Amino acid sequence: MIWLFLVLGVLLVVAIAFAFVGTTTGRLQQNVQPVVFEVEDAVDWVAEQLPEETAGQLTYAEVATITRWWLEYFDQVGLATEHGQEIGDEALSEETPERIAELDDAVDYVVARSLEQEDPLDSVSVVVVVDLLRIYLTEMGAITGISEEE
Repeated sequence: MIWLFLVLGVLLVVAIAFAFVGTTTGRLQQNVQPVVFEVEDAVDWVAEQLPEETAGQLTYAEVATITRWWLEYFDQVGLATEHGQEIGDEALSEETPERIAELDDAVDYVVARSLEQEDPLDSVSVVVVVDLLRIYLTEMGAITGISEEE
C-alpha cells in the first residue's frame, strides 16, 4: 500500500513539474528580449566586415565616427531616447505619431556630415559602413527589415 502512495506522489510531482515548465516556457516565448546596441561591438563587427578597398580608406576611429553620425540621425527623427532606455517602438508613446527612419535619409545625413569634415571621407566608403550597420542591426534582431512603400 505504501508503494502505491509513493508512486502516486512521484507521478503527481512530475506532472506538476511538467505543467510548470510548460507554462513558463510558453510565457517566455511571448516576451521579446531587448536588443542592446553596443557601439564598440558594432564598430568591431563593421570593421571586420569591410571590403578591402574600404578598409584601406577608413581608420577604426572613422568607422566609429560614422556610426556616431548614423545614431545621431535616429535621434533627430525621434527614434532614440536617453542612454539606457529603449530605442525604436518603445521610444514612442501613445500620444506621439508614428516615426519612420528612412534609409536614404540616413545615408544622406551621414554622407553630408562626412563631407563637412576638414578632410572629407570617401562617400562610397561611408555608404558601405552605413549599409553594414543596417545589416548588423538586422542580424542582431533590432530591426526586421526594410518596409516597402506601395
